Amino acid sequence: QWNEMFHRLISYKNQHNSTSVPYNYTADLKLATWVETQRANCRNNSMSDHRVNLLHSIGFVWNAQDNKWDELFQRLVAYKNQHNGSTLVPKECEADTKLGRWVHWQRYNYRIKMISVHRIERLESIGFVMNATYACVLDGKWMETYDRLVAYKKQHKSTHVPHTYSDENNDIRLGRWVATQRTAFNQKKLLEKRKDLLNSIDFAW
Repeated sequence: QWNEMFHRLISYKNQHNSTSVPYNYTADLKLATWVETQRANCRNNSMSDHRVNLLHSIGFVWNAQDNKWDELFQRLVAYKNQHNGSTLVPKECEADTKLGRWVHWQRYNYRIKMISVHRIERLESIGFVMNATYACVLDGKWMETYDRLVAYKKQHKSTHVPHTYSDENNDIRLGRWVATQRTAFNQKKLLEKRKDLLNSIDFAW
């Protein structure tokens, strides 16, 4: 029974690159409960050294705080996959405010040397920018608005966003942002990588 659950955890890790199974993981609630039980057994010194070593060998997360960090790390990986490889999450990320704040604190903890080498290595392994400058934050905001334009195009089949357009949150900034990109392009001030991204969705210059 234990070995069967251990191998289910290995399968989970292979799929999610993590051993932190959320307690509400509906795809396998039994596995989520088993993972919590292993932590409790370790705290109570009621687990054999053999099992402890097996769990250690696959990078098992013993501490609940580490588990929370790992959960947000996975959300950062998902953000990167959805945003053309970018880990520049704005601090006030509209899609995931908790992730935006978490990313901000990772950089802050790095500056004051309050983050472990292991966590630094994990963040850098996915291309995370530890020394984020103001320009990086601005780039993150640009990408966030770009993603809103991509969503607009999927819905309206066009990148012609009216200047007065407002979304479901009564946010009118997308139309202004689009106009700003055209102005920057006409004045030859638009970064090449931004122009390439806009061209990739057939932006109407």
